[in-house]
Amino acid sequence: MTQRNQPDWILLAACVVLAIIGTAMIYSASSGYGAIRWSWGSGRVLGDHLLRLGVGTVAGVVAFLVPPKWLRASARPLFLVAASLLVFTIASQSVGSVNGAKRWISLAMFSLQPSELAKLALVLSLAWYLSRPDTRIQELSGLVPALWRVALMCGLIILQPNFSTASALLATSFAILLVAGMSWKHIGSLVAIGFVGMLGIMVLQPYRMARVEAFLHPEAHAQGSALQSLQSLIALGNGGVLGVGLGRGTAKLLHLPEPYTDTIFAVLGEEMGLLGTLAVMGLFALVAWRGLAVARTSADPFLRLLAAGLTTSICLWAALHAMVCVRMIPTTGLPMPFVSYGGSSLTFSMVSLGLLLNLSRHTTLLLDEPPPPRSAWSPDRTSSRTASRGRDVSTAIGRPAWR
Repeated sequence: MTQRNQPDWILLAACVVLAIIGTAMIYSASSGYGAIRWSWGSGRVLGDHLLRLGVGTVAGVVAFLVPPKWLRASARPLFLVAASLLVFTIASQSVGSVNGAKRWISLAMFSLQPSELAKLALVLSLAWYLSRPDTRIQELSGLVPALWRVALMCGLIILQPNFSTASALLATSFAILLVAGMSWKHIGSLVAIGFVGMLGIMVLQPYRMARVEAFLHPEAHAQGSALQSLQSLIALGNGGVLGVGLGRGTAKLLHLPEPYTDTIFAVLGEEMGLLGTLAVMGLFALVAWRGLAVARTSADPFLRLLAAGLTTSICLWAALHAMVCVRMIPTTGLPMPFVSYGGSSLTFSMVSLGLLLNLSRHTTLLLDEPPPPRSAWSPDRTSSRTASRGRDVSTAIGRPAWR
């Protein structure tokens, strides 16, 4: 019997505070924006968010209660389901699209974004494969099956197209491979191949190169591709150290595109100031610390890799969102986990939290229990049978039977 630990309460508290901050900022960012652009009431987006937060909480509780062995068993089926849904979004004409990108499947009152499911599926699949006893990650033959999983999932996401999510998922996969013990010669090769490949994909699509051009020369694209990043900087600068106060920001009033999703960090900086943004990033640093602590202390290889992958996914998405708002990288559409408005994103963030809390209870668990060592003082079955016939094995071979 493996003793269960208490769940990591610090990790849970950090994510709960992030969700509370996110709810407040979504209400602030959406009330004026929705009223001006769509004549919505001030509570419509907040009501939708609270409903989705409830759904995500239920999903997180389910993930918290799932036995770890079930997680490993679901790795391959979930990977196939996620890949099939991605193919469906690309091939079907009935899926939801924005600016030509097919990323959503409508399900009654909700919509599913398969790329969010793909994040979880790929992390589970890599953790399952790389933790197998027969996987030789130091050799190319052992690395190839992991790489085709990454290439398939990221390739399908790029075809939607969703380059930013694919890039972030590629980085998450790379982190899992590092934790699994990939050799340094393979690390250098994969970094070079990945960089050249992503650069080639960017060149093939003019709108991606336009974003890079706007990032390098924002003044020439102030009313176009650079509008989001420039307005984010203005909002952050306007907030100063202490901010203008919750609900009093002006950048959200049609200056910032998507103020309660893609640029919510800029709205936070204007209204809560530098201290508010540092507090949020500090909470994500706390999530990283506790999540990696779960990975470091897990006895089972599968659970260790899964915890590392989930933690990397949450914190990398948060870091990239913030980096876009401060113009450290070109504009992307990545949400900030637990803080940005969203359906699939929020739900799978809550699922990731539930899984991490689940894993934190089972750090001493081994999914494949090794056979108990044979006692040095216990005779084996052969010696017992021989002894019953009146003949001792130790006499026959000239040494004690327990050796």
